[in-house]
Amino acid sequence: MPCSATTKLNAIYCKTATGENEIATRQHGLLSKQRQALILIDGKKSYAQLNQLLPTIELDQLIQQLLQLDLIRDANATPLLTPQNSAANHVICITENSAKATAIPLDIERLNAIKQLMIDSSKTLLGIFANTLIEKIKSIEDTAQLSPAIAQWNLSLRESKNGQLHAEQYLESH
Repeated sequence: MPCSATTKLNAIYCKTATGENEIATRQHGLLSKQRQALILIDGKKSYAQLNQLLPTIELDQLIQQLLQLDLIRDANATPLLTPQNSAANHVICITENSAKATAIPLDIERLNAIKQLMIDSSKTLLGIFANTLIEKIKSIEDTAQLSPAIAQWNLSLRESKNGQLHAEQYLESH
């Protein structure tokens, strides 16, 4: 059915409250690629856009794993909430208009997740040219150091042959 392929490419996923908590606590012990996918899922990017950001991994498998762990859900599906348990099932979808209002404070776990995403994408897209940048990213200790590092990282991606297509999308995922 041609419609199902189009539907799949246009599917948008968002984090559940459990998924947001996982970013902060790492209690599920996700693999690096699972965590990277979870970080990139933001309620705005379609499956097709996510597939461009994560070209070296099996996105279908990652999405299924994150769905099974109740870390994400289809952003277009209506969540089933029971009155006594609605807080546990609450879904957080950050949209363009509400991103600033619902932004999560940058705690150490979130900072580390951003750093890891930057390091992984630098290794994948910049190769050996990323070594100096990766050392700078590893040395980041607070949000004041993060902003200039993100700017340098994004510029490096934009200037590279492999990273040009991904630079904007990675920046939006932060």
